[in-house]
Amino acid sequence: MTATNDTLFEQFVDAFSADGNTDPLDYVRRAAPESRLALANRIDDYLTHAPRRPLEQRPADDRTTEETVDAMMRSLAGHSGMWPSMLPRLRERARIKRSELVERLADALGVSARREKVAHYYHQMELGVLPPDGVSDRVLDALAAILGSSRERLREAAAQLGEPAADAPEAVFARQVSGEPAEVAALRSEDESQAPQLDEVDELFRGGR
Repeated sequence: MTATNDTLFEQFVDAFSADGNTDPLDYVRRAAPESRLALANRIDDYLTHAPRRPLEQRPADDRTTEETVDAMMRSLAGHSGMWPSMLPRLRERARIKRSELVERLADALGVSARREKVAHYYHQMELGVLPPDGVSDRVLDALAAILGSSRERLREAAAQLGEPAADAPEAVFARQVSGEPAEVAALRSEDESQAPQLDEVDELFRGGR
């Protein structure tokens, strides 16, 4: 039986009060699909007004509340499941900058000369706008090796939230992802305007398994 939003919200507040690094997405994904956006907005409002812990009490790798909420809303409004929340956390845990990750990923895939395009697609993964079914096992195997994860775990994370809720409009995505809506729109526009024929990097990230 799926827990109610009231119960999940109370559980999140209790957990967040004890540990300010609690991930709200862990609670949102436990809600019924049609209730997730409402719960996310409720948690968002709570976090906006929640007292912040003093800087000296935060772990060195603690993300800010704003970053956590942004990742949660990207996951809910996007098409990549929990990747927007999971991938940055794995990078932080591995202490790898995104530019370094992209360089290593391009090298592992044998497309070092197309590093900028690899960066484009990886950025889409973190934003939640890249359909996971198009990402090949080769990409996920290489990414998992860099981040200390596994292909299976990455696939599972991409599928955990299913399709975006019908009532999750672009306005919600734009409101939460501070400074990036125009960039997201540009990425989508660029993809839509690309020629039908795909090159090797396109096939790796959009051609499927």
